[in-house]
Amino acid sequence: MRRLLAVLVLMAGLLSGCSRSDNIRIGVLSISSGPDAYVGQASDLALRDRVDELNAAGGIAGRKVELVIYDTRGEITEAVAAAHRLIDQDRVDVIIGPSWSGAAIPIAAIADEAQVPVIATTASNPLVTVDEAGAVHPFMFRVCFIDPYQGSALADFAYHELGLRRAGFITDITSPYSVGIQQFFSERFRALGGEVVAEEAYQANETEFRPMLTKVAAAGADVLMVPSATYRDIALAARQAAGLGINIQYLGVDGWMADDLLAMSGAELEGAYLASGVSTEAPRFAEFNAAFSAKHGIQPSIYAYYALDALAAIESAYYAAGSYADGPALAEVLANLKDTELFTSMVTVDPATHNPLNKPVEILQVRQGAWVLVKTYTPR
Repeated sequence: MRRLLAVLVLMAGLLSGCSRSDNIRIGVLSISSGPDAYVGQASDLALRDRVDELNAAGGIAGRKVELVIYDTRGEITEAVAAAHRLIDQDRVDVIIGPSWSGAAIPIAAIADEAQVPVIATTASNPLVTVDEAGAVHPFMFRVCFIDPYQGSALADFAYHELGLRRAGFITDITSPYSVGIQQFFSERFRALGGEVVAEEAYQANETEFRPMLTKVAAAGADVLMVPSATYRDIALAARQAAGLGINIQYLGVDGWMADDLLAMSGAELEGAYLASGVSTEAPRFAEFNAAFSAKHGIQPSIYAYYALDALAAIESAYYAAGSYADGPALAEVLANLKDTELFTSMVTVDPATHNPLNKPVEILQVRQGAWVLVKTYTPR
């Protein structure tokens, strides 16, 4: 009899290990090592800080919060494998990340099948949340604006505000993010009356841009658009262009946003413009930035801001749906967020696309080694 009881106790323990934790388990698909480690390092710290604050105050809707963070090293296969582990082994309730579209697009199908909500942070390609036929992924969300709006806003700014008419591109064709922004910028720029005179392509991790730059200059471009997902590409391109004596107006995207860019090529990019969903220089973040830097010895990044946006959306969803809400109930709330205060802004989600409807696009300029806000576009 004692042996039978022991077996039953053991089986109960094994079964309980396969069930979801009494804590709210939040998975995180991060990049905290490798060449793009700057994306995840501040984000992971910001999320841990916020979870500590929540747990000290009793958690979310009465349940303590547990983070399960995986380092994907910025590789799609690693991100997909980590998503499976978070869902199948760690039994998380919801996932924050990934930060790039190349990984987020395949993970959308995983989220739908498992019925576990995933909130991408800066993955902005339209196909992250809707499929090729335009049907929404019911469990995939994002807290950033999408590439069509960023590309169109930049085209409007280049044409109307800067008076530019002949655009050249250097685009990472292995990145859906880069290819998408080129497409949407080109369509809008041409519709306004501008020309696209050069379209040069490269692949991720290339370091030689001089032949492409020479072709762009020879085509007579008055603006060079580099929609790179990482700051290293534009930093290298700007330095090589300077070495060739090429002087051109640079236009960029939120993928450029890293303080290391200014340290590496700030002088060569003086006067360059880029789009971002948020500026770390905004006065409303000053207190947070100071406290974060004092605690961790590094500056917070826009990636940290967006990670906190995703966590704030999760908090709101649990309070609305109930602390023990399952994946479908959470997804229903997330799809219908309206005028919800996140870390960076108020957000309303479009139920048909799971995109935020009112995320602003801020146009920043590089001036004397700093980002300066020039103009804000607000989506209609």
